[in-house]
This record gives sequence, structure tokens and C-alpha cells, in this order.
Amino acid sequence: MADLYALDLAFDLLDTTPDDVLTEVRRQLTGDGLLSTRGPAWRVGGMLVGEFGPGERGVWALTARQEIHAEQLPDLEDLLMLLAPQIRPPGPVGRIRFYEHESPDLLVLREGRVVQLALDPR
Repeated sequence: MADLYALDLAFDLLDTTPDDVLTEVRRQLTGDGLLSTRGPAWRVGGMLVGEFGPGERGVWALTARQEIHAEQLPDLEDLLMLLAPQIRPPGPVGRIRFYEHESPDLLVLREGRVVQLALDPR
């Protein structure tokens, strides 16, 4: 059995985001980073992507769709904790779905941290 999750992230970071945070986002999008895989997904369907760059209105825009293993969930939590103070505006930042489940959980920025909200009680 594979412990895989479909992860979708899409949000903007403040234009004042510190350089060390921007560097970490770029690192996660390259090499063996959490958001670095490209091409067809193995179990969750669709394509795996990751893009980061200047967005509209002077912000930094991040969009990623990845297939991550359960062992990578702490890395995801660490990344989101790092990024949370820079995300604007508060609200939905993405979703995560265990590959065997029908519906995802929302990832929402609330009071300075990203929380996971189940859409479908299991």
C-alpha cells in the first residue's frame, strides 16, 4: 500500500518576503525538494508541477501540484510554517488528499498559521 497524497498549493507571498524565505521556496522547487517533481503523477493522476515567480500587484506567486509520501508530511508542515507569515490574504492556500480518498482537506491560513480542514468527515 502506498501512503501518497495529492498536494495542491496556490497562493501569493508578500513582496517584502525575506530573501532567506524566497531562497527556501526556490530550493524546494528544485533538485530533490518537496515541490520539485515534474511530469505525470504516479498514483494521484494528472501532472506534477511547481512554479514560483513575481505575480501581479507586486507579490510572489507560488503554484504547485505534487504527489508526496506520508513521510514528507512533516517537511510540508515545516514549509507552510515558514511561509505562513508571508502569505496574503488569509484564506485557502491549497488542499491535500490521501490518494484513496474521494475528497480533499482544505489548507487554510488562519490567525497566522496553516490549518487542515476536512471537507468530508471520514
